[in-house]
Amino acid sequence: MLLSTGGQLTGKVREVESKKTPYVLVQVDQDLSVAIAKANSRMIVGDEKLQEYRRRVVEAGQDGQAHYELATWCRQNNLLQQRQYHLLRTIDLLPDHPNARAALGYTRKDGKWILTEVWRRNQGLVKDRKGQWVLPEVVAWRENADVNDKVAKRWIKTIKQLLSKIQRGDAEAMAEMAAINDPLASQAIAKELVDSQKRGSNWRPVRMVWLNKLKEFRTGASVEAIVKTGLLDTDDVVREDALAWLQSNETSSAIATYMPWLKSNNPKQVKAAARALAYFPNPEAAFVYIDALITIEKQTQQVGGGSRAGFDNAGGGGFSQGSKQVVVNTPHRHPEVLQLLRSIAPDVDFGYDKSAWKNYFAELRSPPRSDLRRDS
Repeated sequence: MLLSTGGQLTGKVREVESKKTPYVLVQVDQDLSVAIAKANSRMIVGDEKLQEYRRRVVEAGQDGQAHYELATWCRQNNLLQQRQYHLLRTIDLLPDHPNARAALGYTRKDGKWILTEVWRRNQGLVKDRKGQWVLPEVVAWRENADVNDKVAKRWIKTIKQLLSKIQRGDAEAMAEMAAINDPLASQAIAKELVDSQKRGSNWRPVRMVWLNKLKEFRTGASVEAIVKTGLLDTDDVVREDALAWLQSNETSSAIATYMPWLKSNNPKQVKAAARALAYFPNPEAAFVYIDALITIEKQTQQVGGGSRAGFDNAGGGGFSQGSKQVVVNTPHRHPEVLQLLRSIAPDVDFGYDKSAWKNYFAELRSPPRSDLRRDS
């Protein structure tokens, strides 16, 4: 019987199904029997398999390749201790046997065999929780990240508790919220700021505290929340404050988020994007602005409907439904986009004439013409 700890017992084996703890009873000899909990036994190897193993051992003799093949047979039959022994015998007889070396954890470096674990440690690496070799700094960073994650989750609870007190008029809770100086709180604060975008002006004081905290922390979660606030917040004061900060500190993050919205099928999203991009006018984006001057909203609608009577060739009657789905294209003009174009081309105004705008900017980008003719 093979044990889960790696050892083994040989003798007559009998399984006992006990209600409390099922176990295996191994009679080692006439005077000694050992009871092992089933949970601690890995498997039972029958006498026939052991006889087969002993026969193969005799046949292997001093043949290194035969010992390697026997090690393979042992692995297939779950004789793991025996497998280890025959792998070691293989490299004793054939020191450069590549498969046996690899199975034992060796690697070849500079013409010499060295245990992979030793080689990795000589490189200054350590094993992480998953058994992968990494730098010690990576392990330390991951452990620190786990701690930070726990702290960040605690902040979620703390922020909600403070908010509950603030809603009851607790001035001290508001002061405590404003005094938070741990960047690990940014994820919790960012979520509250974004989730409260439609709460109205009554929430403005606490939301401004959150916004200012996120500006101070400037973590990834902080910037992401401020960018969303500048795009979608219904409170003009909060939204414009967010955009003003982005204008000075995170222009690229804002533009990268807002520009794709100009291509949206949803007119509300186009309006929101153009409104936000007014803080980041860019002549290089002129043709994207022009395409967004007038957008087409595609909507599926049900048309027709009602019932109608009909008769077949045999004179039978019946009713049929005449409705069907059609795609309706609705054009939308966007004054916010027009204003954006005017900000980068203040000397002209072509209204919603896309062609005129494109011709104008194409002319600006064209290189100056020169007379290449030569006098003959």
